[in-house]
Amino acid sequence: MNTYSKRGFTLIEVLLSLALLGGLLVALNVFVFSMAEVWGHNRDRRLFDQHARAVTRHVTTLLEDAVRGPGSGLEIKEVAQTYGLAQPRITFVLPAGSRLFAWPDTPLPDVEVALGVIERAGLALSWQSRLEERFGEDTPRVAVVSPFVTALTYDYYDESFKRWKTETEITREASGAFVPPGRLRITYQQGEYAAEHVVEVPVRGEGATWY
Repeated sequence: MNTYSKRGFTLIEVLLSLALLGGLLVALNVFVFSMAEVWGHNRDRRLFDQHARAVTRHVTTLLEDAVRGPGSGLEIKEVAQTYGLAQPRITFVLPAGSRLFAWPDTPLPDVEVALGVIERAGLALSWQSRLEERFGEDTPRVAVVSPFVTALTYDYYDESFKRWKTETEITREASGAFVPPGRLRITYQQGEYAAEHVVEVPVRGEGATWY
């Protein structure tokens, strides 16, 4: 008849096991807190990047809707600014307006919108309904899309050198007519965070112009 001896853990073995378990728990806690610190440190950066992407998508959608819609598409016009000077801006018409526009009275359709950057305000939409009595006389209202946009520049493709060239202003031909850019370049800045996104300017089908 076989017999088996039974014995329990010695005190030394128990203490050694507890020491190993404690070490593992400490290492796990250090790892978890380190990951939380990294995640928290990068939170502001992620929020900034999300904001920049969302604003870029919104601008892209506005331009595409303007080209696909029943309006005149995209045009370049000199638009009066709040400080009195008129500047060339990309303009388009939103037949139903936008949720960004706060009307003092009943909203009107056929809202003409201009896209640009206002100093110390950010990327903004200047807007006014074509049905208003003083359309073209009063300074357009302003809706800020992003306070973190510091610059809106314009890319033109140089056929001679086969490359893109960035201009700070919309260019003109020798005749004085505005030249539509092929791309918009939006620069975002918030403290130490910076980003730049490019928006392709849509046209009305193959070979179409803006107008």
